[in-house]
Amino acid sequence: MEGIENANMVLCSRAWWELEVTSSHFLSRLPLGECMDSLLTLLIQEAESVLEGLGKPEGYRELAYLCLGVNLLPSNSCCLLTENVKIYIREQLLEAVDIVTDLAQDQLRIQLFCRRGRELGTWWKVFSRHPKSPSKEIVETMLMEKSEAGSENSGIGLLLSPTQQQVGSHQIAFGQGSSAPNAQAQASTNGHNGKASDTPPILDTETKPSLEVVQSSERYPVQSLIRLPTGLPANVPKIQHSFGTETQEEKAEREERLAAVKDSFVHSWKGYKKYAWQQDELAPIRGGYATTFGGWGATLVDSLDTLWMMGLKEDFEAAVEAIKEIEFSKTKLEVLNVFETTIRYLGGFLGAYDLSGGKYPILLDKAKEVGDFLYGAFDTPNRLPVTRWDWEAAKKGVEQEAHDSTLIAEIGSLTLEFTRLAQLTKDHKYFDAVQRISDVLDQQQNKTTLPGLWPVIMDAKREKFTDVGYTLGGMADSTYEYLPKQHMLLGGSTQQYQKMYEATLPPIMKHIFFRAMNPENEEILVSGSVRVNENAGAVVPDFKGQHLGCFTGGMVAIGAKIFDRPADVKTARQLVDGCIWAYDHTQTGIMPEIFQMVPCKDKQCKWDEEWWLRSVGIRTAKIEEGFEGMTMVEKGRRVAESQRLPQGFSSIPDRRYILRPEAIESVFVLYRITGEKKYQDAAWRMFSAIEQHTRTGIANAAINDVTVTSSPKDDRMESFWLAETLKYFYAIFADPSLLSLDDYVLTMDSNAPSTTKGDSGHGPGAFEASNPVNIYRSHISELLAPISQKPARDIYDRLAWTQTFDKGDLGLAVPSLRVPPKEANAKAAEWGASFPLSDLVEKPVVAGTFLQFFFKPQPLMALIVPSVLRKKTVYGTNPKLGLRDESDPSKGKKRIIVEFSSPNIAKPFHAGHLRSTIIGGFLANVYEAAGWDVLRMNYLGDWGRQFGLLAEAYGMYGSEEKLQKDPIGHLFDIYVAINLVSKPEEDEIKERKEELKKASETGKDTTDLAKEIELLESKSVNEKARRYFKRMEDGDEAALALWKRFRDLSIERYKRTYSRLNIRYDEYSGESQVEMERMERAAQQLANSGVSETSEGAVIVDLTKNPKTKKLGKALVRKKDGSSLYLTRDIGEAVKRHDLYQFDKMIYVVASQQDLHLAQLFKILELMGHQDVAEKCQHINFGMVQGMSTRKGTVKFLDDILRDVGEKMHEVMQKNDTKYQQVENPEQTADTLGITAVMVQDMAGKRINNYEFSLERMTSFEGDTGPYLQYAHARLCSITRKAGLTAEDLEAADLSLLQESHAINLVRALSSWPDVVQNTLKTQEPVTVLSYLFKMTHMLSSSYDVLKVVGSEPEVKKARMALYEAARQVLNNGMKLLGLSPVERSV
Repeated sequence: MEGIENANMVLCSRAWWELEVTSSHFLSRLPLGECMDSLLTLLIQEAESVLEGLGKPEGYRELAYLCLGVNLLPSNSCCLLTENVKIYIREQLLEAVDIVTDLAQDQLRIQLFCRRGRELGTWWKVFSRHPKSPSKEIVETMLMEKSEAGSENSGIGLLLSPTQQQVGSHQIAFGQGSSAPNAQAQASTNGHNGKASDTPPILDTETKPSLEVVQSSERYPVQSLIRLPTGLPANVPKIQHSFGTETQEEKAEREERLAAVKDSFVHSWKGYKKYAWQQDELAPIRGGYATTFGGWGATLVDSLDTLWMMGLKEDFEAAVEAIKEIEFSKTKLEVLNVFETTIRYLGGFLGAYDLSGGKYPILLDKAKEVGDFLYGAFDTPNRLPVTRWDWEAAKKGVEQEAHDSTLIAEIGSLTLEFTRLAQLTKDHKYFDAVQRISDVLDQQQNKTTLPGLWPVIMDAKREKFTDVGYTLGGMADSTYEYLPKQHMLLGGSTQQYQKMYEATLPPIMKHIFFRAMNPENEEILVSGSVRVNENAGAVVPDFKGQHLGCFTGGMVAIGAKIFDRPADVKTARQLVDGCIWAYDHTQTGIMPEIFQMVPCKDKQCKWDEEWWLRSVGIRTAKIEEGFEGMTMVEKGRRVAESQRLPQGFSSIPDRRYILRPEAIESVFVLYRITGEKKYQDAAWRMFSAIEQHTRTGIANAAINDVTVTSSPKDDRMESFWLAETLKYFYAIFADPSLLSLDDYVLTMDSNAPSTTKGDSGHGPGAFEASNPVNIYRSHISELLAPISQKPARDIYDRLAWTQTFDKGDLGLAVPSLRVPPKEANAKAAEWGASFPLSDLVEKPVVAGTFLQFFFKPQPLMALIVPSVLRKKTVYGTNPKLGLRDESDPSKGKKRIIVEFSSPNIAKPFHAGHLRSTIIGGFLANVYEAAGWDVLRMNYLGDWGRQFGLLAEAYGMYGSEEKLQKDPIGHLFDIYVAINLVSKPEEDEIKERKEELKKASETGKDTTDLAKEIELLESKSVNEKARRYFKRMEDGDEAALALWKRFRDLSIERYKRTYSRLNIRYDEYSGESQVEMERMERAAQQLANSGVSETSEGAVIVDLTKNPKTKKLGKALVRKKDGSSLYLTRDIGEAVKRHDLYQFDKMIYVVASQQDLHLAQLFKILELMGHQDVAEKCQHINFGMVQGMSTRKGTVKFLDDILRDVGEKMHEVMQKNDTKYQQVENPEQTADTLGITAVMVQDMAGKRINNYEFSLERMTSFEGDTGPYLQYAHARLCSITRKAGLTAEDLEAADLSLLQESHAINLVRALSSWPDVVQNTLKTQEPVTVLSYLFKMTHMLSSSYDVLKVVGSEPEVKKARMALYEAARQVLNNGMKLLGLSPVERSV
């Protein structure tokens, strides 16, 4: 024992603890020494609390021996043990027990002989699989000391001496704050204050040699470098919810919560600065520090981006200054954990560099320094890394190879950081290093013992996966998490990561995720684990959840969005809700590290308390003592009470909370994707509970038991508390633009938030699947952000498409980025000169205060043409714009009502109705293409006195035969006829009334004249019409039957006419459908609210009283005679529609003559308290058509107009007899061309403009007319027929052969179509689309002689035909959006 006289602590000579693991019971036996009985008993109890309840299915038996040999100083030294040392010993014990239990669950039969190094190789082979295992060298040191001490049968000592030790894989060096003996021998410098430490024994302070291990000539150099993808990326959809405007109350609540989180961070950061500055971790209770990751300042580096996010610029810049002092050439580490170093240091530097916009180059320099160092771990025969790396041996040139027992998480979770480093430095070696790992995982994914998943342990040396344990929890987690994120980081430029991710989902959904029974019957999922019994051919589940596994909800949600898997959003919700549930149901409101729940016993999954108690009891099935005579349910109840198990938990093997971030990470992701406030509220509950139970006077500390409200704390604050946990809490309460999921990919440690606009030459960004040009916007904004010092998001939003190609494909107005006008020219020149070389765009052209960006032709060609050919009719559309919640399609589409056409039955279909029909049909198409639920409504003029007049006319002149044949025409004819009768009557009555007025003024007797007027009125046609309409209003069945017949016949005729225009309606409504009750209710509401008033016997709304609405004048609501007007009817109809359809938007397509009426309507709705309805209403107005008439007169029925235009087109077609003969149905084609002519002439200018109706001009094939547009489409169809190529031929075309300027300009035009469609939603102008189509047809016309298809070389022919087919498809899409029917043959 003399060799360790100066050691600080010892425990029990010649002792080991033997654990026998049976199917559901652990039996412990411990021979105790003469001293420390009470302490060892305490430690055993702690260990048993971890192991207790770990059940195994019947029929399985595993055996594990763990030797925790402990040395003992003379008994009189026991008093020297400090509380901190006790905590440390307990942690060591729990870590070791954790190793054994994990391995036991993997059905490994383990015997660990701890005597004098016997079977050391076997011991290390097993234990090295665990991420927290000690290094082989330390084990050898322990055994050597045991042997030298002459203790033949001693176990491995837990030595805390000047000899180097570890807690798990973490090097430990206790900082100031403890009162250990022999302090003088242990003195060291603590952090920034330079004071001597009186800590327990510190690790060996000998500085290890330099870490410059990347040799100029590697032992196994890369023969063929795998480069970052050079092909254009696919479109990665936006995933973040479009947040609306919050109320003042919501904002106040959010900002209060945000401030509380920031206060917590500042509190812990101050503690770190005071007690552990530039050290790895703070000891938050005693105020010291711990060296856990090389002593390079893990917390300092890890927290950089959080400092930046929270606006703590002074602290951020102080930290940046501090990292300059980091010497990665000095460390106490002998064996390096490549994974931990990557995520904390490399990720920390990269995240801060990206988030700060590249303003601090030292961050990238340090990232490269770490990356170059770690790159040496990949110098193995198969280029897979040594994850627990003896870097010193590598520096000396010792041959190294990947381990045969490597944790899948440690080798599979390096991709994001190394890829981002490659993107920023343009050095492809970093990408090569991790892509080789991905390729192995890809190749072996379906060859494992559970195809689709990778086991926890892989043989990286032989690239084999024979292990049988599977989980998404510890030791495997981030390998899966990184798959969708790597896809995003690469912009989808390779489908490999999508394929791998989607291949994991079936076995994950089937075997790993399980629905857990709970008292509230909530649909929650928990991520568990399984073992494969190859002999039995069975997959054996373990229903154990982990806090670490809570990342899965966020992973599945992101995958659901970027891979268009909307059903997976529900799974993501259930996973996140499961983690929230686990928080809400413990005594502290905090989720434990590890817990077990009871899976549902059937599909209904109703709570069954007896089933739960039975499951709890089964876990102690073989323990009889204390449970004599009890049923399994009774045993379960006793155990649940004694172990403080909340209902739903069947056991809690690890009750700690170590400040982990995984749960809040997924809650944050779900909030940002769905926009649902319930996730913010859950986050606040979580934060409040954590802050309450973990806060110390210095910072925040881990706690030992979440089921005890006054749990003891551990003196540990891992770096992820500041780097991840508080970052997510802050972000969920921050403005959604901060750390947008569309702008950043968050690594496992969250401390990169690595920008998704990373630069692989064309990095990924917030791409919409509908718009490939957004790839260029993202790329340009990424490159320009560090140059301009402007946020990439701002640049992205301000990159606008140009009107002409000579001004570029995208343009940027420098002043739009809040650059002062006086500086704009200089800034534009500076930014343009500094813009780096790019694979996608040329160097920008500086034009005054504008930067003009020109796309490089070949990448554009390779992106656009295949995209059009693949997407066909949906190219350019974005159906997600119409979703109520883009993050959750299950919430349905937004609904819009488009009211248009609205003719008056029995009256001419005049020019205003024609324009309304064309424009309204177009707008309905546009919103439908954008994914809205469109209700097309025709609000007919089908009520009023004119129907009384029409009934009288039908009685006098009506013909059943004519009515059946042409209802609209016949009703119009008889309406005209009755008016010829009523007009003289009205004139005579008017004349008599003038006489009456004059007689009254002169005092003459007017009695006889008044009686004469009364008699004339009573016998007049108009009076008869009034009485007939009164019968209709009173519900007279006979009167209504005739009216209904007129209405129904007219609608049927309208439908045939509308179909010729490609117009359809979902509802034929009308004035008749507005109930009198609603009109009366509207009038009463106007009166009660004081909006209306009486004026000279009439009821009005005087809008002139308010200066803001003075121009709207006075609106008449009710006449003196008490009859309602259109305004009352329209108010009632608007409210009715909102009640019935719950629309999000309603458009009235009505001529500009109704501007005042509709403005009054919307304002009065608002004044009445229907602001929610008024805000959703919009008037789309238009000018008038002048000079519209038919050949035979001035009657303006639509059928007459279309007939005349069709006849004119037929005449034009017959002039070219040869081509005319090739048209299969010339009359039908002529009709289609005629309709196109009318519609295109109507849409050729802005809506509000009047235009002259010209039959000659509209039917010409010359100029920008409808026939010319049809001819352009037909010619492309003709080229397709003559080329005789298949779709497969076009898909295989070599587009690099398209070098001509005509081809390049044409593909530039095709690329802008999605922008045109989206811009049309804003302009609501048909001319936006029409102008684009004419521009493209002009390009086509000039290309035919240059880009000949027939007669060209075969490969050139394919390429040109692919381009022409893409152009035809876009032209076809545009014409159909306008409501046109493209023809395939013309003349």
